[in-house]
Amino acid sequence: MTLHDLLRFAFENLRRAKLRNTLTIIGVGVGTAALVSMLAYGSGLQKTFTDEFSDLELFNTVRISPTSNEFASLVNFSNRVFKNEKKKEANLVVLTPEVLEKVKTISAQVAPGAIVYPEIIFPCRFSLDTLDTPVLTEALPTSIGRTAGYNQIRYGSFFESDSAKEVVVSEILLNRIGVKNPQDALGKTVTLTTVTLDFKKIMTLSTTFGVGGGMPIAERKYQFRIVGIMDKEIQKLSSSLRLMIPIATAERLERLNFMSTIDLLRRTEQREGYQAIVVRVSNPKEAEVVKNALQEIKLNATSFADEFEEFKRLFILFDMALAVVGTIALVVATLGITNTMIMSIMERYREIGIMKAVGANDGDVRRIILVESAVIGFFGGVLGLLLGKLGTMGVNALANYYVQKQAGTELAFFYFPSWLVISAIVFSILISMLAGLYPANRAARIEPVEALKYQ
Repeated sequence: MTLHDLLRFAFENLRRAKLRNTLTIIGVGVGTAALVSMLAYGSGLQKTFTDEFSDLELFNTVRISPTSNEFASLVNFSNRVFKNEKKKEANLVVLTPEVLEKVKTISAQVAPGAIVYPEIIFPCRFSLDTLDTPVLTEALPTSIGRTAGYNQIRYGSFFESDSAKEVVVSEILLNRIGVKNPQDALGKTVTLTTVTLDFKKIMTLSTTFGVGGGMPIAERKYQFRIVGIMDKEIQKLSSSLRLMIPIATAERLERLNFMSTIDLLRRTEQREGYQAIVVRVSNPKEAEVVKNALQEIKLNATSFADEFEEFKRLFILFDMALAVVGTIALVVATLGITNTMIMSIMERYREIGIMKAVGANDGDVRRIILVESAVIGFFGGVLGLLLGKLGTMGVNALANYYVQKQAGTELAFFYFPSWLVISAIVFSILISMLAGLYPANRAARIEPVEALKYQ
């Protein structure tokens, strides 16, 4: 029998019990929708992180940290899972100005045009008119304004110099504090409030044995002018809590650098020096060369391209967990195919016997049942994709309603790449054919003589 004959038989037989087969297709569709929705969620998260890495040109970035295990513990977990690596001992290097100059010299030799600067990030309170919010302030050199992720200035421009009293903010940050038209904020004066140690209170506490007096900290207020507003489509994950100031200006501010109490628990020598040193080059190949050159002088240099590969491994684990849950839903749904096919065989018992009596062999009968199962799987897969797409659009709209109110931007929580669309339909067909194996074998074993006597 040709494929055309098999498909013709399949459609004719499925039309005989429209309600039952329709319900079976809906069941497969619901299972497929659950599977593709979960995988689309994992793909959406991965795409969001990938876009953020691309926006910031992190693939062209090398980061030197004080210790060799400074990077997130998630990456160390990934190494242990995939590579069976043991936890490495920290190689402590205090990142002093001398180390910074050495990094600049080496980077200039192997990657001319590299931008090297200390990583300075500290918390402060951002105040505009009567509005204020806590933010993370990032100190950057003027030259970084030429690179991707920082050159998408929608209104205004980047800093004029490294010592200017100017700031660049994002539309997302302004929307977050209630500024409806970000362009109106351009040129306005803002106040940054930092926290520093109050030595008078420290002396008071020391003489009163810590009784009364409150925390030994003081606030320092600094005036800046908004010169640039970044497009809200750039750096969606980070720009809602961040603003940028010139690096030389930041070094003159009185401030405490620690981001959380965890920083206070670090070894004393680890808290000295810069938080990290960043090297920005023009392409990932240069980043690899710079990283190797810095590692040769025993610095803890990390390429973000390498670390992103570790993140991709973590996403694989995450996707596998989601796929297992979704597959269970699909397998349960396809059990209905087994029941449907068995019922169909019982109704066509005599018909199958006649087919075998006039020359159809066991393989022909088996193929007819399997093709019927495959057709149910195909339509169930297509329906599942439609249900999954519609369902995720609704969930994405609800999630972005909250995100829009909190951060002033929208995120794509679900993503349907072409491989997911094709794989969903193919997987649905294969699972359906697997569910039809038992009915197909049962139909192939029907004896013509017995079937012809069946009423």
